[in-house]
Amino acid sequence: MHGQYNTRMDTLARNIAAFIAEDPSGSTEDPFNTLALELFARQYERNEVYRRLCESLDVTPGSIDHWRMIPATPSQAFKLFTLSCAPPEEVVSVFHSSGTTLREAGKHSMDADALALYEASLAHGFARGIPSANGLPIWAMMPAPDAAPHSSLSHMLGALRAERFYWDRDSELSSDLARVERPIVLFGTAFAFVGLFDASTDAWSLPPGSVVIETGGFKGRTREVAREELYGMFRDRLGVPIESCYSEYGMSEMASQFYSRGLDPVKRGPHWVRTAAIDPVTGAEAQAGQPGLLTHFDLANFNSVMAVQTEDMGILGADGFTLRGRASDTELRGCSLTVEELWARQ
Repeated sequence: MHGQYNTRMDTLARNIAAFIAEDPSGSTEDPFNTLALELFARQYERNEVYRRLCESLDVTPGSIDHWRMIPATPSQAFKLFTLSCAPPEEVVSVFHSSGTTLREAGKHSMDADALALYEASLAHGFARGIPSANGLPIWAMMPAPDAAPHSSLSHMLGALRAERFYWDRDSELSSDLARVERPIVLFGTAFAFVGLFDASTDAWSLPPGSVVIETGGFKGRTREVAREELYGMFRDRLGVPIESCYSEYGMSEMASQFYSRGLDPVKRGPHWVRTAAIDPVTGAEAQAGQPGLLTHFDLANFNSVMAVQTEDMGILGADGFTLRGRASDTELRGCSLTVEELWARQ
């Protein structure tokens, strides 16, 4: 491992940061398993809620030897518990998941080391996931970080040094798009893009080399557009070829992101994340080609839990996964430990 990092960082955090910064194509060694087991031991020791979950499953750091055996926490647990290895006075950021009320939102607490790893993860993941965007100015169709301090997406765009933030400013964005003279990255939720297109009949021609990145985001909205139609709008209304349009998949409960390009549905993640698809009936890994509940093992999730069981169904492929919608209540109840059981044990 290599690189210079803050000497005040926890030793394990520095080692993970170095692993994130490595070029995996030039490495003959993959220390992921070692780092994952060390991180599990740390979170087992310091995260009381998570330790109780592990104890209920009779899993301890000394009883496992592979990252696949690390117990995953349901993402819903972030709404009910404070999943943190750090005391409250050491938490520097708290990111909230989507929800109609604060009570319904999950909360992901980060201390200084966790926030540093989050920013390293998002920066390296973005540079490798969308290399054509490197060095281009970013325009973000979302609130600025100081206006939305609990939004992990706003923080991400701030950390990526977005030049401009547009939120409920479609007319201003429309005018700026008409005048832009150099390639840009236009980054926003799918619903924000649809709102822009619905608010105007204009068609813009962004400079060649421009990139569009959408993050999904139709959940709870009254208008939803199929992906093929949305990407056709990017081509016809923005002048950006479909192969220069990307989809970003992330969640506030995780520190890392996944990307897909054009109409290719496969989401690809960085080398410091592993993903499993769990059969909700058996609790074992789904058979090849069969959908399962996606569980991500993210080394950048330093202060909470590295293993997060999502509510998304997906099919694993050789180099990523394809989403298959949200899991039903029945599927969530059938998979290993439900959040209701964890609440009862708490």
